[in-house]
Parts: sequence; structure tokens; C-alpha cells
Amino acid sequence: MKYRLLSVLCFCVLPICLLQICASPALAATQPLRIGVASNFAKPMEALIAEYHQAYPTADAIAISIGSTGKLYAQIQQGAPLDLFFAADEERPNQLVQAGLTLGPAQPYTQGRLVFWHPKDAKRPELPNQVKQSTSIAIANPRLAPYGLAARQTLDGLGWNPPHQVSLITLENVGQTWAIVASGNASAGFVALSQIREQRLPEHTYTLVPEHLHEPIVQAAVIIGATAKPEAAAHFLNFVQSRSSVPPPELSQ
Repeated sequence: MKYRLLSVLCFCVLPICLLQICASPALAATQPLRIGVASNFAKPMEALIAEYHQAYPTADAIAISIGSTGKLYAQIQQGAPLDLFFAADEERPNQLVQAGLTLGPAQPYTQGRLVFWHPKDAKRPELPNQVKQSTSIAIANPRLAPYGLAARQTLDGLGWNPPHQVSLITLENVGQTWAIVASGNASAGFVALSQIREQRLPEHTYTLVPEHLHEPIVQAAVIIGATAKPEAAAHFLNFVQSRSSVPPPELSQ
């Protein structure tokens, strides 16, 4: 298990048994604020946390758990000790609200954009031709990850019917999708524009997917009902939302 220190404690998604932290009132003040965040928003979240601690130096440390929206949602249902959940969709936060597992409603915090990343074929033909020219395409699991669902909807909308020599590689989340394309084990893949922007990749290596090809990727957050830090969670969520008055990186064209 690897930890990175910013003014943040970061840790990957772990089995529920390893995530358990005592939530007694005596320890609440010393515990970090624990946030589950969808893979596509991990880097923007780290930047926001650094900005937050610069603005509020005495605020609690923040630990982030990164994973697919579906897996984080399932862990919260099973009692994972998280204070906030920043999903890559609205559906899972709303389901937690309906199940009575949150404090207050789901609150949108950003809107994602889907990108077809094709580093091995760095040309700029129309998206249908770019997809057809790829020998292997990676997507996140449509059942777990909103970006995977958007990718599947895009392929269906394009009428994509791959020949036998073309493989569709399904990963758990958009972070793993990025990694397999970056490693060269997939020739192309559907990833988040925020990932492209963070790495500052050349424009000719990716194609922005037209929004009419998939449902909007509206990302919402909720405060978990079992939190021991409701005020700190609300304060941080308000901080993130206050930054939404400026279009987030994924909305930049």
C-alpha cells in the first residue's frame, strides 16, 4: 500500500476490512477527512485539496480513496468509513440518498468530457474513422464506471462492429484504461479529458467525443450519513463547489 504526502494522505481503494478506522468521538478530531473519489477526478481533487489547505491551513488532513464509482458505491453500502463521496455520475449518489445513507441531497460538482485517446495513430480524422483504424480499444467497465458507460454508448452510437482481429479491452475504471493505453498494451482508449489535460498531451493524439453520442457525464457528491465530521465535510464540499463558477478542466475546449 503506497502513501503520497502533499498536505493530503492518499491511498488506493482497499478491501473494506482494511479501510476500517475507529470512529469514536475521542478519535474524530485526529482522523483525516476521508474522501472517496472517482478515478477520473483524482488529479483535480489532489490539486483542490492542496488549494484548500493553502486557504485553510488549520483544516483537517484529507485522505482520498481512488477507484471506480461502482466499487466505491458498493463499499459505502457495506459501511466503508468515508465522509464524502465524489462520484463520476449522479446515479450512485442519488441511490445513496434514497437509501438514507447520506446527509442531504446529491450535489453536482463538475461535468466530465469523454475523449478517444489514440497515441499510436496520431492523426485527426473524424471519430468514426479513428475508431475503425484502432486495432485494440480500451474502455472502463460500463457497469461500474460512468466513463465506461459513455464509451459503450459512443461505440453503439457509431454503429461500431469490430472485425475479429480487433479487441475491446474492458478495465475496472478510467484510471486503468489510461494506464493500459499509456503502456502500449492497447492502441487506443476512451478516457477523461481531465486526464489528457493533466498530462498536457498533444491535441493530435486524441479526439473529443461529441456529447450527443452519450448521456451527459454529470458528476455529483454526497456527504455520507455516518460521517464523524459533518461540518468539515460540508465545508470542503462547499469549497469544491465554489470553484465550479469557473468551467472545470474537463469542460475546456
